[in-house]
Amino acid sequence: MRENHVVEFEEGRLLAWTPSDPGRTPPPGHLWRWELQPLAPDRHDTARTAVRHTYDWTHLVDEHRFDRARATTSERLRGSLDRLAAAAEQ
Repeated sequence: MRENHVVEFEEGRLLAWTPSDPGRTPPPGHLWRWELQPLAPDRHDTARTAVRHTYDWTHLVDEHRFDRARATTSERLRGSLDRLAAAAEQ
C-alpha cells in the first residue's frame, strides 16, 4: 500500500505528488508530476489535452529505492499516460 501526498495542484493544469509508505513523513524524496495543457478542439470538436508526465528522483534519500527509480524509463512513463488517457475516455 502507498500514500500519495499532493504537493502541487492547479485545477485543470497541474498535479504533482510524492508517494510514501503509509505514515512515513516526510516521503522519501521522489516526485511525480502531470502537467496539462488544453489544446484547441480537433475537427470533430473534441476537446484535447496535452499531458507531460515527469518523474524526479533527485531528492530521493532511500537507497533501497534507487534501482527502482533508475528503472523508471520513458516507456514506463508513457504507460502511465496511456492508462490516464484510457481512464479519461471512459
